[in-house]
Amino acid sequence: MISKSNIRTLVVDDSDFFAEMTADTLTQQHGIESVAANSGTEALERLDGGGFDCVVSDYEMPEMDGLELLGEIRKRHPSIPFILLTGRGDEETASAAIAAGVADYLLKLEVVEDKQYGRLANRIENVVSQERTRKKFESLVADSPDGIAHLTIDGTVLSVNPSMAGRLGADPDELVGRNLRDVMDSEAAGQRLEAGKNAVRRGTATRSEDAVDGRHYHNQYIPVDSHRKADTFQLVSRDITERVERQRQLERQNERLEEFASVVSHDLRNPLNVAQGAVELLPEPDDSEEADLVAKIDRSLDRMGNIIEDVLALARQGRTVNDPQETELSTLASTAWTWIEAEQSSMSVASSAELAADSGRAQDLLTNLFRNAIEHNDGEVEIEVGLLDSHDGFYVADDGTGVDPDAGDVFEMGYSSTEDGTGFGLAIVEQVAEAHGWTVSLTDSEAGGARFEVTDVELYD
Repeated sequence: MISKSNIRTLVVDDSDFFAEMTADTLTQQHGIESVAANSGTEALERLDGGGFDCVVSDYEMPEMDGLELLGEIRKRHPSIPFILLTGRGDEETASAAIAAGVADYLLKLEVVEDKQYGRLANRIENVVSQERTRKKFESLVADSPDGIAHLTIDGTVLSVNPSMAGRLGADPDELVGRNLRDVMDSEAAGQRLEAGKNAVRRGTATRSEDAVDGRHYHNQYIPVDSHRKADTFQLVSRDITERVERQRQLERQNERLEEFASVVSHDLRNPLNVAQGAVELLPEPDDSEEADLVAKIDRSLDRMGNIIEDVLALARQGRTVNDPQETELSTLASTAWTWIEAEQSSMSVASSAELAADSGRAQDLLTNLFRNAIEHNDGEVEIEVGLLDSHDGFYVADDGTGVDPDAGDVFEMGYSSTEDGTGFGLAIVEQVAEAHGWTVSLTDSEAGGARFEVTDVELYD
């Protein structure tokens, strides 16, 4: 609620005594700065000077009665709240006041004789607060990049903001009173009006998506509670064309990666299997030199198999995550650790939270980090998983020997500091992170080992 000290009211009455008494009482006892005027003409002059938030006017005045004054005020100041005070409490007067658009209606005798100035002050505060809220809302609507329109269920445009008017190729004022079917694609307009009608009938907001003139929109239909004879709703339409196109692009990228993975799986694995089968069919070597040669071929074929597996993983892990699910970091780490053969090493979770991820690929990321820590250190390694202090991700740290500062980009495809490594492990980690929209980096752990930090992760308390 607004502060009464921020409200300035004009009190209009042909009785000097009543006008001054009401203005003084509102100012001194209720903190509403008030100014008196003794006629409609004087009131209009004061209002033209600006600075008033509300008008409180008598009804029966000789020169210009209260409703006639309201009519003149609406021509100059369409939105200022107007409260009518009248000594006539009949239904005819009340009906005329409501039809004229007064913000409130009070009996003069109740205010004066019953000393109900507090009631009047509260009414002033309420109507001014409502008007300021309305203006703020209208400002937000006018400045919104979303297209917003107020419509009747039969399609009559009651108001539109500049964004919606721009989409329809007309000025906002030109669209008022026209039918939505006449100013945009009739099929799309019909679908939107049907959705709006359903929202009004159910009394709850609904949503839909559609395409108009090659652009894609997400629409909300919000029933409007008003005193109009016709049922109305507000249409809020957001342009999601870029999001739809990006989604399609990601889907095409995923399809290409899947096609690549299939080619790798079929065109490389088959000849490799043939080669491995041929080696197994070779007769037992006659001497150690032949045995060493066969063993060398066998090791090379095994390495090729490992490279193929890693390339497949790299291709599939690079697919963008479109539908992440909430999953617990500790659960991911525990599951990933079960895939590691590390009798001399251990893994612990220092802190955990739920995060948005593809659990299968997130587990692959952790598995590769665990395996990297074990394979690049001799003997027992203690690995710790936990949340970053910045609360925008997690880390995997070990107490090993750390990473050589001159090693270069450890995430580069093919990089490996061991002779039998394929160099794809950390590349897969980076691909999984990028597929989620995360960022992975390497630093030193407190124990002197390696610490991988994964940031830009959506965590849930």
